[in-house]
Amino acid sequence: MGYREINSSQNEYIKELGKLKHNKIRHAKQLALIEGLHLISSAYDNNLLVEILVTQDNLHLVNQYQNVNIIIVTNQIIKKLSTSVTSQPILGIINLAKYFDHQKIDYHHNALILENIQDPGNLGTLLRTSLGFNFPNIFLVHNGVDLFNDKVIRASQGALFYLNIHVISHPVSEFLTQLKKEHYQIISTNLSDNSTFLETTTFDPDQKYAVCLGNEGSGLSPIILDNSDLNVKIKINAQLDSLNVAQAGTILMYEINKQQKGD
Repeated sequence: MGYREINSSQNEYIKELGKLKHNKIRHAKQLALIEGLHLISSAYDNNLLVEILVTQDNLHLVNQYQNVNIIIVTNQIIKKLSTSVTSQPILGIINLAKYFDHQKIDYHHNALILENIQDPGNLGTLLRTSLGFNFPNIFLVHNGVDLFNDKVIRASQGALFYLNIHVISHPVSEFLTQLKKEHYQIISTNLSDNSTFLETTTFDPDQKYAVCLGNEGSGLSPIILDNSDLNVKIKINAQLDSLNVAQAGTILMYEINKQQKGD
């Protein structure tokens, strides 16, 4: 296998790759950067990996990847393109157009609806736990942090490559109506008088659930709350005002999965 080498961080191609740190450029070019062997392996398994940038000392770690361009670069170039403090000397480029083309809604399984989640760590964590607790369908509503923000990708630990993720562009009311036609029960999370404690809620093993989680500051929008079939809250220590959205979502998905799987 032949390799291309780039030794200067001022190389024009390296400068173009550096622009992928910005959301608008990522989506204009339909490419994104990922870091580390674990994410590269996950992207490769899903036929999304286009290119690998690796230092000479670590070339042996990527020789198994077929039909992928490999560029040997310097540590200085890796540091320039990396966004993590302790970067691994291996970067990958993935094809976003192919990623979204592959997304299929699986109406036979539970779903997670995320409305305007702003913190990349929260979004990445929710993607990771949704895969772990069998919520393979993810719907992103009303913008929020970019799915391919580097912190989202790292926090997800590659889970986003194994989930069905869709950005909802049509009216939310139409989307919720469609889910109900597919026999989903819509669950919202809101601290109100009509909320049911999660600890006293029973989840049917044969029912499909769509769990809705809202913005860190403002919560869920009225349209989602009004269309919910069930509103739940988690009992916590009175000295604590609330859990953050990733913590609450993880607990809720865990409880539903536990009851449905009988574990």
